[in-house]
Amino acid sequence: MSRIVAFPELTGEQLVDLQRLLRSRSTAAGVQQRASLIWELAAGSSLAEASEAVGLHYTNAHRWVRRFLASGVQGLTDGTRSGRPPDYDADATTAHPRDRGLDFTTWSLPKLEEYLRQRPGLKHLARSTIRRRLRAAGLRYRAGQTWCQSTDPDFEVKKTKS
Repeated sequence: MSRIVAFPELTGEQLVDLQRLLRSRSTAAGVQQRASLIWELAAGSSLAEASEAVGLHYTNAHRWVRRFLASGVQGLTDGTRSGRPPDYDADATTAHPRDRGLDFTTWSLPKLEEYLRQRPGLKHLARSTIRRRLRAAGLRYRAGQTWCQSTDPDFEVKKTKS
């Protein structure tokens, strides 16, 4: 038998915040599901009915209700998770190489790879990992272009001849 949860009447600000979360296309799916749960409870549904309507297990729904009651709408978002801290210098790719004390002005993938491998704990950093992390940061590596300039006075004629 499900427990009865005494759900208080929501303030106008809480209702507006919930509507914003429910209507936004950029709201994460989990947050939207939890906001729907609270919306159902505010409309008078029981916890069992509301959890079934939004597709949450009853025990998880109860946990999110407790977090909402303790922290408000902010309690519906995911908290920080434990785990391994980042093992790379996140701003190395956006910093100017001269600011890092290096004697070149532009990063190339091999130079960035060498720089990162000199950092503690990054001896086995794969080039594909660097590319993936650059892409995740909104950056991309492009191969450099080279050209040759000739001092031959007949260069234009020879170039167009072939």
